[in-house]
Amino acid sequence: MPRENKALKIFFSKNNFIGSYIDVKKILENQLPEFCFVGRSNVGKSSIINAITNSKKLAKISKTPGRTQSINLFNINNKINLCDLPGYGYAKVSKIKRDSLSSLIEDYIINRNNLIKIFVLIDCKIGIKNTDIDMFDKIGETNKKFSIILTKIDKCSINFVKNQSNSLVSLAKNYKKNFVEIFNVSSIKNLGIIDIQKKIFNLSKNNEI
Repeated sequence: MPRENKALKIFFSKNNFIGSYIDVKKILENQLPEFCFVGRSNVGKSSIINAITNSKKLAKISKTPGRTQSINLFNINNKINLCDLPGYGYAKVSKIKRDSLSSLIEDYIINRNNLIKIFVLIDCKIGIKNTDIDMFDKIGETNKKFSIILTKIDKCSINFVKNQSNSLVSLAKNYKKNFVEIFNVSSIKNLGIIDIQKKIFNLSKNNEI
């Protein structure tokens, strides 16, 4: 194993669950930089989180979409916090619940002071939906940076992945002050995971913690 890969594995393996919250105001304040994962229900957030943290169960994986209905916060190596936000756009929950989760996500993105990076996950096979564009718009109202993670690329052809990626980058140019880059990822085949790890590792270092 290359020295860089080994260092990343050690860094991300030191992780722990902090807590689950349904009110942003109740999340404990700290000085650590924070990044979050957000996306439609069943986009593969839990699988990505577990792949990044070299864990099989840090984030609970369910075959039933819409199970994450709170903000779940984790710490990595006492250097940076990872936030797993509820999925959005799941039709089989009540409109009241959907609106409540949407408000929770928006409140976190706008008001969480130590949030420095947002990863928006898009399912490669499904592509972008209006709810994803709504998320881009919400982020665009802030000064926060976001990257796109195109998930489940192992289920698509190389050309399809390339076209989806190019299309997303083209759309994201409408958010020049916020958009940073796109990652093409498969948690099953461990494709692109190390690139996200490097980005998160550098986020922790750049903040001099």
